[in-house]
Parts: sequence; structure tokens; C-alpha cells
Amino acid sequence: VGISPDGMVGHSVGELGCAYADGCFTAEQTVLAAYWRGRSILDTDLISGQMAAVGLSWEECQNKLPKDVIAACHNSIDSVTISGPAASVEKVVKDLSDQGIFAKAVKSSGIAFHSKYISEAAPKLKKSLDKIIPAPKTRSERWLSSSIPESSWSSPLAKQSSSAYHVNNLLSPVLFHSALQNVPS
Repeated sequence: VGISPDGMVGHSVGELGCAYADGCFTAEQTVLAAYWRGRSILDTDLISGQMAAVGLSWEECQNKLPKDVIAACHNSIDSVTISGPAASVEKVVKDLSDQGIFAKAVKSSGIAFHSKYISEAAPKLKKSLDKIIPAPKTRSERWLSSSIPESSWSSPLAKQSSSAYHVNNLLSPVLFHSALQNVPS
């Protein structure tokens, strides 16, 4: 549409939009990558998962969570999305709410996104993405990754908009708040 962004950052599946805006994906590849991301999850027998928004810092959240619940999305200084088995996340939401801390379940279609609980979908997604991304392109510096920690932005995984990069995006925590710190004021 003729827009050339100075920079971009995506949240979760929003990184597919970054791949398109950065010239790494065609429109068709973007749609197919989104489709196969969802199809791979639906075609895998996963545990009943849940996600919830929590009004804590990233560090506070990680200190308060039981071992089976993951801090999955670092959205802002005091907003984290957690992910894990449905019953465990429901208990965390109740416990935090009882303490007067904001905690609310979010609709995630029974999926514990950005956690180890969906790792069984990864091989299916990788196989499909390998077909639609036969020649991965190098990501430009305009695209700030929110799925790889900044300390690893120079790693081979972070350099290309590859099937491995996008599978990592599905499974890894969303480090959106950290990526936003690189946006000039």
C-alpha cells in the first residue's frame, strides 16, 4: 500500500505482519504462515490451557507463579500475560485477585500459547513453514524482535525470517515491553 515504516515491532502473531512489512514475506506467505500456525495447533492434541492478564511487573510475576505457569508475554512495565494448564492458571487468577492484584482470564481458545505446553505443535508448524518459506530472507534492523531477547539479536536464529524464527515465536515468551524500549521517543 506504499507505506515504508521506519521501524516495526509485533506482539506474538503480529511478527508475521512485521515479516510482511519488512519485505521478508509476500502477502501470500503471511496469510499461509498465519493459517499453518493455527492449523498446527488445532491438529495437535494439547493439554487444556489458559492465559490470563496480570497486573504485575515481569519480575514480580515470575516470583509469584507456580512452576507449571509461565510468564508468557511481557506487555508493559506492569502488565504480563501468563500461560499454563487451565486449572493452574485459574488458581493463580483467584489467588492474585484475592490479594487485590488485577488478574483476569483472557480468551485463548483453550491454548497455553508461548509456553512449553504447545511444543508438540512445533514440528507440524516447522514442516509447513519450510514449504512456504523456501528461501528465508534476512530481517532488517527496522524489525525489532519481540520473540528473541535483545542480547541474542545477533544470533543466527534472529537474523532471518525463517521457519525456525517463526516457530520460536510461537513457543517463546513475547518480550514486547523490552523490544519497545528500542523505539526512539
